[in-house]
Amino acid sequence: MKIEARIYLNGVTKGPDPWDENKGIYLPLDHIICRDVDGTPHTVGEFVWPWTAYTAHQKRFLLHFYYWKQKANKINANMMDITVEREARMRELQFLMTRQIYYGNESAPNTLKNKLAVLRKLARFSESQGCAVRDVLTQTALLDAFGASLPNQIMADWITWITFLRQLDPQMQLGFTLATPKCWKEVERRAKEYRDNVHQFAPLPTRIYAALINNLSAELDDIEVHKSRLMAALREAFDLYHHAKATETEHGLRIGGALIKKHNLGAYLERRGYGSNQLRSIGGALREIFQVCKLQIHVFSGMRDTEARHLPFHCMASEESNHGRKHCLIIGSTTKFNKGRRLRTKWVTTERDGFRAIRLAQEFAAMYYKVLGVTPSKADDIKDNYPLFPSTAYLPWMMGQPVLPGVRISACGTKLSHTDAMDSMLSRLCATIDEQDIAELEDIDPFRAWHEESEFMVGQRWPLTTHQLRRSLAVYANASGLVRLSSLRRQLQHMTREMALYYGRGSTFCKNFIADDPAGFKKHIAVDWQDGAEEAEMLAFVRDVLNSAEPMFGGAGNFYERQRERGEVMSREEVGKQMKAGLLAYRDGPLGGCTRPGMCETRKGLNLIDTVCATNGCKHLIGKHSKIVQTIRLKRAAIAHITPGSITEVMEREELETLERVEREWRLQEHPAAHSTGDGNA
Repeated sequence: MKIEARIYLNGVTKGPDPWDENKGIYLPLDHIICRDVDGTPHTVGEFVWPWTAYTAHQKRFLLHFYYWKQKANKINANMMDITVEREARMRELQFLMTRQIYYGNESAPNTLKNKLAVLRKLARFSESQGCAVRDVLTQTALLDAFGASLPNQIMADWITWITFLRQLDPQMQLGFTLATPKCWKEVERRAKEYRDNVHQFAPLPTRIYAALINNLSAELDDIEVHKSRLMAALREAFDLYHHAKATETEHGLRIGGALIKKHNLGAYLERRGYGSNQLRSIGGALREIFQVCKLQIHVFSGMRDTEARHLPFHCMASEESNHGRKHCLIIGSTTKFNKGRRLRTKWVTTERDGFRAIRLAQEFAAMYYKVLGVTPSKADDIKDNYPLFPSTAYLPWMMGQPVLPGVRISACGTKLSHTDAMDSMLSRLCATIDEQDIAELEDIDPFRAWHEESEFMVGQRWPLTTHQLRRSLAVYANASGLVRLSSLRRQLQHMTREMALYYGRGSTFCKNFIADDPAGFKKHIAVDWQDGAEEAEMLAFVRDVLNSAEPMFGGAGNFYERQRERGEVMSREEVGKQMKAGLLAYRDGPLGGCTRPGMCETRKGLNLIDTVCATNGCKHLIGKHSKIVQTIRLKRAAIAHITPGSITEVMEREELETLERVEREWRLQEHPAAHSTGDGNA
């Protein structure tokens, strides 16, 4: 029987060769385990597996087995430190990775990389004990000792490995019997402790948030003022550099200084921490322009770092709604929660802010592509080959990276790293922290010791990360009351309602900057993003509650059912007034709907279905029998695909039994006579 590798192929690159199980457990060293972007095969026996072709953006990606090395980029061709014992352990790691690739669940490249990192730690531990990797996995004392040696943040990955290996057949798939750890409860406790104590990304306090938005706008203004001179200098730099290099004259400082002086860019570059006499300063200025535009996009979209970095050149779209309002959409892709696959998606932004940054980046990128001899395509299947922020490594006086026909253009490195130029940019964008800001953070998360965290010390610059912008959007959009949770989930590209709630945690206590200063923040995305959300919520309430064609259950359901029986149904205008005043809300759910304004404190974090609301008699629940029947059917179908006897199966079955009990209660309330036994007992 031949087994295919469980990795996602993009339809262009061929994957690992199938594995014929009849040839035994171990893959031969000449078995093709991966291929390069150009199709070049690589075998199991190689100590570095190039995984670039299987990444979403074909960024250089290596799976290496030099377990005594910390980083793949430190590896060189010197094989002197590979002893016979080390090579044997590397082969053991390769064997375990082939188990993962052919028998495990489909994993994103980064997930495989994390799993391999745990194996490298396992091999280092084996070397310290003077034994083989298999010895650690088959001897309880060594297995427990290795688990105890791991830091808490690795525990979850180690649990994943043990759980996976335990699922394999010891004779036919693994070749040995995995030992049973005695300290497993301690491993699980440490994994949970790490999860419970890990800090969320901090939302920006409103004063710092406001300063960042205003400073980004000022930066874009400054770039637009110098745009024509910067572009002219870049175009001329290409010609002068190639001419000087061809004639073998000095082309470093002399060309750069004269060019910068000619276009009057010295003050602009020095203000940003660049010298005024080098061509590299012009390349650095271009990279910074892309960084500023990318930050502006983060602020007015909420996308992740990788999603913004790999936006295609053609990424803007406008749609008109039924009421004639134009919506500005950013078209890109996400890989989160999709096993590393690229999934085309959209983010809402604004014309004045989000699109402004994109158009400015497009102007510089278009000029850059032109001098490189490249024309960005709009075709959906290849548009991602031309990023909105192309890497400045293609500049001949930088790295001079060649542009290859048909090969994806690399995106610019736009991380907020610690360099002089980056520090200069962040000092212009980010305000310093004061006591007022810490007090606001304590209101949002009162259980976090903000004063004890070194990066949030009063008097120092706010430590900006792009993911803070994402969380800030979630927190303040939740607090504004303008954004429905389902819309927030779509905007943030989250798979579950709970993840959106997690990012917005603390929004109940945060400062409502839209209400406190509407004039200063009327251009924020929240206003444009969910204009008319209250009307949509009101219409849903009228449709699902006031005009309901079936009986309603739960606290709120019974209340509105009695109102309907007495002919006291609220008018549409009354519903609108109560919602505007914050006295009423409506959100659709698996069992019906919820009328609770603000955040729900009844539901438990891991419960995706409102069973606790139904069993505890929540006064905000509007239950529908048709909804719970549909949910039960889907729950039963899901349980059929879960490993019998597992913890997940036990939890899901308990929830199913709760749903079935509630369904019987609602059914009896709906048709009591049909279910009567004649003796007064239902």
